[in-house]
Amino acid sequence: MPQPRSKAQLAKTALKLALLKYNPIGLQAKLIIAGSALAIVIILIFTAGIFSMFSSPDDGSSGDGIGAGVGPASVSPEVAQYRDAISSELAKYDMEGQTELLLALMMQESGGKGNDPMQASESKCGSIGCITDPDESISYGVEHFVSVFKSAKKDVKLTLQSYNFGSGFIDYVLKNGGSYTKELAISFSQLQYQKLKHTGIYKCNRPEAIQHSACYGDIGYVEAVLKYLPSASTGNSAMIAGDLAAPVRNTMRVTSNYGWRNIGAGPEHHDGIDLGCSEADSIHSVKDGTIVFAGMYGGYGNVVTVQHAANSFTTYAHLSRISVQVNQKVEGGNKVGMCGNTGRSFGSHLHFEIKTQMWGGYMDPAPFLFKEA
Repeated sequence: MPQPRSKAQLAKTALKLALLKYNPIGLQAKLIIAGSALAIVIILIFTAGIFSMFSSPDDGSSGDGIGAGVGPASVSPEVAQYRDAISSELAKYDMEGQTELLLALMMQESGGKGNDPMQASESKCGSIGCITDPDESISYGVEHFVSVFKSAKKDVKLTLQSYNFGSGFIDYVLKNGGSYTKELAISFSQLQYQKLKHTGIYKCNRPEAIQHSACYGDIGYVEAVLKYLPSASTGNSAMIAGDLAAPVRNTMRVTSNYGWRNIGAGPEHHDGIDLGCSEADSIHSVKDGTIVFAGMYGGYGNVVTVQHAANSFTTYAHLSRISVQVNQKVEGGNKVGMCGNTGRSFGSHLHFEIKTQMWGGYMDPAPFLFKEA
């Protein structure tokens, strides 16, 4: 006769039955959890793959839209001949993507002329003239660029200005906001010029530099380099939107286009267009604005620059006479001077520019002046 079971035995038996009864549900739950975990892992892997497609490659491209993929630099044949050499040198650092930027830099430094086309002597030996071979110039120039680029945390504008100023500018920027601005370039140049102007080796090379007493290096270096990379800037087509008044009060006739040309001194970039006129013709502002420069300036001769907005300027050069003053307000169609032949000119004409900075950011004016009907 079976012995009666204790309460503990009955409880144990009941627990086993419960486990048997609910085990299939437990297995199903485990399968659901495992399947969910696998799905999450797959999603994470897929997301990481998508992210890597859109993240910047380690070829020196930067977050400011300048660098790899900007398209061919608009440079002279003397510079273009070094494209393969620069690309090969950059390949040593896995930075071939910066080839066009380096070509633009060389264009600003030397135009591809001389035995030190990247002006790299100072980075090699601390003085000008110690490099006498273009291959050596490219080697040291690229090495210096890469070093500055890394120190500048891939800020292309900071890299360019530091190539011109020296790496001390990077430390200055990192202590004052961390990224390049034109204002920081001006203030750094001012400080350095005050320290070194007694040497007599630094001279202002731009009216803007004279205005700010910022004569150490070139405060317009970034804009000067990037003008050779038209695709480095976007959205400029709207900078001077709307109908423009005619700058010359006659039938406008282009005598020299925007872009590369050779007028006897070798290839040079023409930053505006030339419009035919005689000294009897008046010259007019194409749009409302404020006069920000009016006077003589080197090869421009008598020149007037009008600011129309924060990033919108026009310039009128080679004038025989200037009819406005700095800070004067003008309306579109107002007279700013008379057509002339002053400065580096071979006959009466108007040199006309549209740009996004006072001394840089040049664009072809023709599409703005001669819009299709």
